Amino acid sequence: MHLIRIIPLLALFLPIFANATEFRSVQAIPRITAVTVYPDRAMTTRTATVKLTRGSYLIALEPLPVLLQDDSIRVEGKGSARATIVGTEVKRTFLEQVPEKRAGEIEEEIRTLQRKLGSLDARITALSAQKGFIESIRVAWGDRISKELAVGKPTSTELNEALTFVGDGVATVEEKTRDLETEKTRLSDRIDALHRELEAVRGSSQRESKRVEVTVEAAADGELTLELSGVVPHAGWEPSYDARLSPEGSSTELVFRAQVRQQTGEDWNDVNLSLSTARPAIGGTPPELNPWRVSFFRPMPVRAFSAPPPAPLGMRAYGAAPKAEDGAAMAEAAPAADYLTAQVAEEQTSILFQISRSVDIPSDGTRHGNVVAIQKIPVTVEYLAVPKRSPHAYLRSELVNRATYPLLPGKVNIFSGGSFTGSSYLKRVAPGEKFDLFFGVDDQITVKREELKRHAEAGLFGKNRQTYLYRIEAGNFRKEGQTLTIRDQLPVAEDEEIKVSLESPSRKPDEQKPDGTLTWKIRVEPGKKEALTFGIAVEYPKDREVSGL
Repeated sequence: MHLIRIIPLLALFLPIFANATEFRSVQAIPRITAVTVYPDRAMTTRTATVKLTRGSYLIALEPLPVLLQDDSIRVEGKGSARATIVGTEVKRTFLEQVPEKRAGEIEEEIRTLQRKLGSLDARITALSAQKGFIESIRVAWGDRISKELAVGKPTSTELNEALTFVGDGVATVEEKTRDLETEKTRLSDRIDALHRELEAVRGSSQRESKRVEVTVEAAADGELTLELSGVVPHAGWEPSYDARLSPEGSSTELVFRAQVRQQTGEDWNDVNLSLSTARPAIGGTPPELNPWRVSFFRPMPVRAFSAPPPAPLGMRAYGAAPKAEDGAAMAEAAPAADYLTAQVAEEQTSILFQISRSVDIPSDGTRHGNVVAIQKIPVTVEYLAVPKRSPHAYLRSELVNRATYPLLPGKVNIFSGGSFTGSSYLKRVAPGEKFDLFFGVDDQITVKREELKRHAEAGLFGKNRQTYLYRIEAGNFRKEGQTLTIRDQLPVAEDEEIKVSLESPSRKPDEQKPDGTLTWKIRVEPGKKEALTFGIAVEYPKDREVSGL
């Protein structure tokens, strides 16, 4: 009796249960619209818009690359459908074997074209034989004509006709051969193209992909735009710079470029590009220190030949089971790497650059430059010379980073006016920090270093003494006076018994560093030369020998 009462009650709720599990399936192909590139990976954002009516839906977003990391996938939605995302699921799929039909068609077309190619080769061979026959006639008749002309006999009509036949025949054969060679080239190119297409089709028929299924509840009729973001490897970027010194030397144009490379298997076409300095691979949480234990060395006991074998690694002496806390300690000793611990959107710990225009980055693994920013920076220029190592004066400029962001380490291509003068490397420069750039050598500034004297004294007061005298001369052949920084050095003693001193400099160095570096700043007027001299003295015990001088 109770069962009879329950059945009608269940009948009332069955439609509700049926509606609760009834989902309408919708398939959408998402397009990459934005990419954030990190130094060692990239996060792609894909969008797809679907039209919905009120109800429950299972929206399949596919195909997605197999390189897309499952744990990084996030889906968000917005639109007039006022939909709620109930859940997401990532599935691995394989493309259907539909391309096999196309592969068969391509193979058949290749065989047909190869038969035509063989026929063309046969015809070309026949024409070559025909040309050889005609050439033999030309040789035979040519000998006959030569003999008749030698005895003063004019050529007959028969000979004229033979010559015409030979000439026309050769021309006709060569023209036909050229036409056949052209057709052969066309067929060969087509066969090569079909082989490439066949390779692509066969590859695609075996290619794995992914699908993200999104369960949504639409509260109203309308559109829903889904944004799917996820991380892919095989991508990255690095900064580079172009520095151009103006012809008058008053300013430098500093162009900041991002060299982006990617080989993710997908071309990024017409995407909004962002560049982040965050490094997700490092993680956002500092590592933990495990106890560093020190104990006395305990030698392994010598086991007698009759002793039983040691217990397996998973057992304790006397059959005791491992304690629970031992297992916990082992787990702490090898923490698993968690990709999601890095807060890549955290602007306090990273910098995000947004490219102002849409860009295309093909999946070819090569670097593609994108301009991030351009600064025009006032500079102060002077010349630097190290005549001990180089007879040139280098143009040095002092700049200040006026941007609100730091300049990142990277290669700098140096230009002076319109001329490329070389490459350098820029270290990290904070906002407002000064830094130097060198713009090559200036042949109108000369510098020369010569050794004037070398003298050795042995046994003086129980010591050996070696002295050196140097002269440095700088010339200015420019129209304006120039400031020149000259660097030289003293040897640095690595033993307290060796004494090194600077002797009788004609100009006192503006700076003398502990590492022995000497720096002078001199002013050289137009068309003038300036010189300085200095000596070096090295004293050491007479019973010792010194190396390095």
